[in-house]
Amino acid sequence: MTGAVFTDLFKDKIFNAWVIPALSTGVISSLIQGSDRLLESLSAVGVAFLILLPVYFLKGIAAGDVKLFMSAASFLSVSDTLSCILVSFLVAGIISVLIIILKRNKQKTIHFAIPVLVSVLFVMGGVL
Repeated sequence: MTGAVFTDLFKDKIFNAWVIPALSTGVISSLIQGSDRLLESLSAVGVAFLILLPVYFLKGIAAGDVKLFMSAASFLSVSDTLSCILVSFLVAGIISVLIIILKRNKQKTIHFAIPVLVSVLFVMGGVL
């Protein structure tokens, strides 16, 4: 995820070279853990996709952000994925308010990979 954050910051793009190996690793590791964990992983990926797809169509986030979230979800449960989605939008909102206050720039885009990384670290770290 850190690589995706850097490419998002410096190239305004999240490359599939970051997302596809992460998603594959998450699904394969869940397969190794058993069929129940595989079902949970695939469910989390599906939930992330279904929730974030409308946001993508409304131009709230980019396709790379959706794919990044799906790859993170492959390592999480459905409830952790939902927590990450909520926390990431909260973090993105805080960043947006800070940008508006500090830079007075209402047209600035948010690099959503940063809130995704923060939310995953909070959830996987047990903070939330």
